[in-house]
Amino acid sequence: MINIELAKSKGLITDNDALYKELEKKYKYLLEYYLSTVIDFNKYENMINTSNLYIGKNSKYQRLNEYLKLDYIFLINNLFIEKLDNSNLDLLKNFNKDNITDEVVNMIKNTYSDVIKDNYFKENYTDQIYKVCYGPVVPINFVDNNSLVFRFIYGKNLIDLNGDEFFELDKKQKDFINEVIDKLKNEIFDKTGLKTEVLITKDIY
Repeated sequence: MINIELAKSKGLITDNDALYKELEKKYKYLLEYYLSTVIDFNKYENMINTSNLYIGKNSKYQRLNEYLKLDYIFLINNLFIEKLDNSNLDLLKNFNKDNITDEVVNMIKNTYSDVIKDNYFKENYTDQIYKVCYGPVVPINFVDNNSLVFRFIYGKNLIDLNGDEFFELDKKQKDFINEVIDKLKNEIFDKTGLKTEVLITKDIY
């Protein structure tokens, strides 16, 4: 959870949390940018698009990403920017999307493993690993509090099927998506050392 008192002490929250939200959005943009320099996310989306499994998209979720322009994969971590020191907050305040400098990218690289960590608990920071929830309170939405968290969202099938054919395709889609996600998680861990969780949602609306 957010450390409100720390955020207030750094001027991130005053009468409202507008500055906090603005800087959080900037940080997310930069984090997505940095991750895109480490991981070729388009490679995984191309696996879906060329699978011949008629896996649909749901474009209404594209707003979840700031820098990444992806159809299926969305970074959804809560970002606890109040943990940043004042010099890093100043970098964030002065950042504009037309000028991504090495200095600001290095700031992201050096801080994001802490900024994504949801470890403010009972008015103290803790090193304990515990589960936090992203979305509706159901078991599949609980992840470790120090994880990099993505949601994989796909839409209605690109082909109309009924009965057994529908269920057969649905199973093939789920199995294939899980294979793609496992590859993505393994690559992220190999290149960043961070545990990654990918939550899967099928939204046909």
